[in-house]
Amino acid sequence: MSDANGGPAIVLESRGATRVNGSWRIHWRVTNEGGEPVRLLAVRAPHRRFRSEAVDLNVVVAGSASVDQTARVEVAPGEAIDDGVVVFVAVRDRETWRIQFRVRVAVTADATLAATVVARSAERIGSSVG
Repeated sequence: MSDANGGPAIVLESRGATRVNGSWRIHWRVTNEGGEPVRLLAVRAPHRRFRSEAVDLNVVVAGSASVDQTARVEVAPGEAIDDGVVVFVAVRDRETWRIQFRVRVAVTADATLAATVVARSAERIGSSVG
């Protein structure tokens, strides 16, 4: 899953979520479908109702890796946020990328959180990393 602009070919998939002190810890599986390893530097969720501050990562994804993200989710049981966003900053072959996943976040009537990726984009930032 590489963008036309050559972004890293990473795929994001939710592997469940657990309640932690009034927030949700979402368990993501990040899969690299490209030939070169990708280093994940940070992750954040900037949506006003699905929000997490930037968290520093140092995860190299050659095949797949697990990443946990703790987020505040302001949605009542039975409701959904259709335009949530998860943003990774990643490096591949000395190029830095912002990889954005649009997600649908729903809390079921029995208070279970489900996050589904619905779109992906990548944008190169800066020129290179030393």
